[in-house]
Amino acid sequence: MASRAFRRVATGGRLAAACVLIAASAPQSASGQAAHRSRPQPAPTPAPAAPPVITLERTGCHGQCAEYKLSFYEDGQVVYEGKANVSKAGRWHATVTKDILSDLLTEFQRTSYSALSDTYPAGLTETSTAITSLRTGDKVKTVTHEVGSPFPPAALIALEDRIDASVQSVDWTR
Repeated sequence: MASRAFRRVATGGRLAAACVLIAASAPQSASGQAAHRSRPQPAPTPAPAAPPVITLERTGCHGQCAEYKLSFYEDGQVVYEGKANVSKAGRWHATVTKDILSDLLTEFQRTSYSALSDTYPAGLTETSTAITSLRTGDKVKTVTHEVGSPFPPAALIALEDRIDASVQSVDWTR
């Protein structure tokens, strides 16, 4: 059974009584130590064995730019890695439908992604960088540009926005 003790604690020049829990009523092991109960944790989702089909990475900048990476796999699995200035930090997993993945691949074809330059020049001010990639078989095409630069085609910017939008309503898990 737990017992309580009261201590006087200084708070801002005033004394206040604080209740301190001395011992909790936890099951005791044979050695008299309190046995810890742990809640079962869901098994982490393993990373797919094959490389991603589509990726979108946004790098940090000198301000508060979101820094993250999205990786889409053939089976519809999506891995999100929130790095900085994001609402979800860390590694998260979700699944998109085959239709969403197919629509994204169609969008890559519509933009003539394979014909785009690998890099585009920077604009006048240094900002974050967007990096997209598409894997077709064993070939990977990657395109890099600074966000806000006037040089990449509008279709590339629209493609990146479409990739971001495809995961806006998925259920993320750790």
